[in-house]
Parts: sequence; structure tokens; C-alpha cells
Amino acid sequence: MTEKQSLRLILPLERLPAFSLFLQQGVWLQVQTGCSVADLLTDQFGIAEDYIVERITTLFLDFKPIDDLKTSYVNDGSTLALSSAMPGLVGTTMRRGSHLAAMRGDISCKDQQRIESGIGRIRIKLFNLVMTELGAIFLGHGVCLSSAELDNFLSAQDDGFLAGRGAAFWGDLPLDFTSLIKRVRGADPDAEILLKVEFTG
Repeated sequence: MTEKQSLRLILPLERLPAFSLFLQQGVWLQVQTGCSVADLLTDQFGIAEDYIVERITTLFLDFKPIDDLKTSYVNDGSTLALSSAMPGLVGTTMRRGSHLAAMRGDISCKDQQRIESGIGRIRIKLFNLVMTELGAIFLGHGVCLSSAELDNFLSAQDDGFLAGRGAAFWGDLPLDFTSLIKRVRGADPDAEILLKVEFTG
């Protein structure tokens, strides 16, 4: 990636569903790596421990189900998927601390090597209720994507995306939706964009 730009969107909360596919596919965030999943969620994203215990019942780190959030570590390039309870036998088996966890065999996340802490990037994927309830937190933190990815996202939105209480700022420059599309399409397709989304009630 050759350059770095920033885009800040201010949107009414009812626009959050527009980011659903985006969040399911995964977004890259800059974080302090080398920490446990528990510390990442509570310390860096401010998610209450009670919420994690009660609502985020299924977690995958680098595509392996997690049982112990305090001994599972996020490293640069890690992928972390968060979900509330999934239905069926498979959902029960993958659930954190499930009595059927032994059925997973060797796919569970364990014996993980912790590396020295530092600034890095991880990919966060959100599903079902967790996506609805936490999506705004991660988008507000700021996600990294290419201008081509941003173009694909914006192209899927209707012309009223910024209508009403919506606003867009490319750096410090305010833009309407049409101008925003032109600005994104005029950028290098590989240029890195830091997207932050602020949702208003």
C-alpha cells in the first residue's frame, strides 16, 4: 500500500446494518498485540467483562475455537471471530466451555505461543447479535482498508446514505456522498484508508 488517507463518517445508528457484510467478512484494526483475547476486548475496546461472559459465547482465534480467553493471545496478523450462541449441535460444540468441547479434537486453540507485545493488526469478524451490539465499537475504533474495498462498500449504498444526520470528512474536508465517491475512485486502488464511523442515537 502506497499512501494513507483517513475518512470519518458520522451516521445515524440505523445505518449500522449497512456494515453487516463488511463486519462478517472481517475488518483490520490496529491494536496492541501480544496480549490475551480477554485483555484485548476489555482494555483496548472497553467491552464489559460481564458482556463477554454472557453474550460472546463463541470465539475463534485464527479459525480455532477458544475456551480460555486469558491464555489465548492475539499476535500481529491474527483473525478473531466473535459470535453469540449458534444453533444446533455444531454451535453447541464450538461454544466456549461447552460440555461437548472434547468432540472438537485437535481444532481447539491451545498451546499457543505468546510473542512480545507491540503495535500490529488483527482481523475482527462479528456475527449475529454480537455484530449488532458491538459493531459500532469496532467501527468507531477505526478500521484499515484499501480504497478499492471502500469503493466497493460505498457503491453498494443508496444515494441517501449520508442524508439527514449523516456527514463525511476526508481528512478535514467535508464531502457530500457524490463527492466522496469521486474522491475514493480517484485514489490509488491500493491506497490505505483509515475509516472511522461515529454513530449517533
